[in-house]
Amino acid sequence: MKVLLVLCISFLFTIVAFAQESGSISGLVMINDQPIGNATVTLTSSAGKTLTATVDNAGKFVFDNLKAGTYTIAAFFNTHRTSREIILVKGQQLTVDLDLVLDARRIYSGAFNERVTISADAPQPLDEVSKSINVISGQEMRDRADITLVDSLRTIPGFRVQQLGGFGRTASIKTRGLSSQDTAILIDGMRFRDAASITGDASAFLSDFTLTSISKVEILRGPGSSLYGTNAIGGTVDFQTPVPQNGWHGQVSGAAGGLGLGRFRGNVSKGTSDGKFGFNAAISRTVYTKGIDGDDKANNTNFQSRIEFHPFSRTNISARFFLSDAFVALNSSPDTFGILPLSASTIIKAVPNVNFVFDANDPDDSQKSKFFNGQIVLTQVINDQLTFQGSYSGLTTKRTNDNGIFGAGFQSASTSLFKGTIHTANGHIDWVALLVSSWSRTMA
Repeated sequence: MKVLLVLCISFLFTIVAFAQESGSISGLVMINDQPIGNATVTLTSSAGKTLTATVDNAGKFVFDNLKAGTYTIAAFFNTHRTSREIILVKGQQLTVDLDLVLDARRIYSGAFNERVTISADAPQPLDEVSKSINVISGQEMRDRADITLVDSLRTIPGFRVQQLGGFGRTASIKTRGLSSQDTAILIDGMRFRDAASITGDASAFLSDFTLTSISKVEILRGPGSSLYGTNAIGGTVDFQTPVPQNGWHGQVSGAAGGLGLGRFRGNVSKGTSDGKFGFNAAISRTVYTKGIDGDDKANNTNFQSRIEFHPFSRTNISARFFLSDAFVALNSSPDTFGILPLSASTIIKAVPNVNFVFDANDPDDSQKSKFFNGQIVLTQVINDQLTFQGSYSGLTTKRTNDNGIFGAGFQSASTSLFKGTIHTANGHIDWVALLVSSWSRTMA
């Protein structure tokens, strides 16, 4: 009995001693000195162990039973965040109030929640967008083994994707019955188009968008001309590249198949642990050595890169590069036999090799296409409600069509060159009305 009593007393003293040695950290999470509820607070020790607490509606949080040492405490709420290093003394009951500030990196990268930018040219929660939006993630495209952007867009309701032949041939998108020039193509939110096209659309280069390095594709099904210009009457497609993540990452893949298909893709990315610098680079090479009739060669080389520089907590500088070099062998166009009727209202029953002939192989008809797109974006948070963003985009496109004397029917040698350059600069200031939860305190 005495032994049991001694053990109970010893256990009681141990609990009291531990309670005296352990400490706690508590406080408020605020925005503009006003408590904000439902934020997330993390506490990381010098040994790397992390604790997480959810803030209550009054903005309060608490971490109990902590050992003495150095900790990093951080708080997050949507686009706002803050972090700091604190030292906890043995048995100390420390109070820390955290005032969140707007984070430029999280604004531009969309790293908070599930958001889209295509509906308003600014990040918006997907469940709050009233327009018809589709999002295809990069992982979904890889799971389906899509090779080009055209392959992925075939799954979108209301989109009619048409390609004149196999890989590398001219493709077009007709949204909700409108013409091909009524769908705008964006790269990271900036317009892409054929600089030599009269209609200003991107149809001539759609087939050159191979999925080399992509985060997701956002599709707006419906008018977007107020944001993206005349060519967005029917819809808008935004091809978005990934933001570099912390640490080294890489991937290499290959594929082979019929019609002489061979494909290689590789990418590498690196981000520093403090989040101030990151880059990614990717290259892909897709080749068809045979094609449908055995002589329809096609190849495409894509190179992409993105650099993120975050020198200060409220400043983000981002640079993107996209280079494509493609070649495709072309066939003669389908042709008619005989005399056409005088009236276009007369319907002719098509009979192969009787009144029309399919496209025939042409050994010296080909198209070479190249484009380079470079972007630089500066995002500067002025205060919690004002953000400035300036951007520059340089786009160069070139198409060369060569057709020799060989092929179906009489042909004369010809070369057509379509080349152009577009420079675009833009700047705007965004104002956000800040809403915080109401609160009150009762003094005893």
